Amino acid sequence: MNKDRFFTMDVDKRVEEINKMLVNSDLKGVAEALGIAYSSFTKSMQSGDYTYIARENQYFKFIRDKELLGTIKPSTKATTGFQEELTFIKENIETLKRLISTIDESPTLVLDKEIYNSKARYVNKNLKLNEAIYEKFSKLCENQFPHLKVQDLIAQALLSFTNDFQTNE
Repeated sequence: MNKDRFFTMDVDKRVEEINKMLVNSDLKGVAEALGIAYSSFTKSMQSGDYTYIARENQYFKFIRDKELLGTIKPSTKATTGFQEELTFIKENIETLKRLISTIDESPTLVLDKEIYNSKARYVNKNLKLNEAIYEKFSKLCENQFPHLKVQDLIAQALLSFTNDFQTNE
């Protein structure tokens, strides 16, 4: 497809062709390949009520539901959504209470910001550890903190130990 064909072809057919091109490219790449300024390309693609959906990397027809638009006011939509959420909370209040109580009972771990210091220099150290103690530590990390790196948890343990037992000399 070239620039002239792009501007003269039927809107629906143009969108179909552009969507095929978007399989292997992005919007800027397609505009460049056609020799059209990006802003002109995207503006032309909106004709015929087409809209670009970035997560799909495709153009889709925008469908207006006039019947729906005439009967529902924006504030009603917000109220309806709020009512649905409130109903859900009322129906599941006991489950939510149990969930919150288990969270409150479990220990929370907040890593010190010093561990994530972007200017920190890292070193490799070999440590000789009691196997049983390391296994307990490893299982704890895996079960309760799978989202954290073991190296950060060890750093936090060392920092906590240092802060607890360091004397101000």
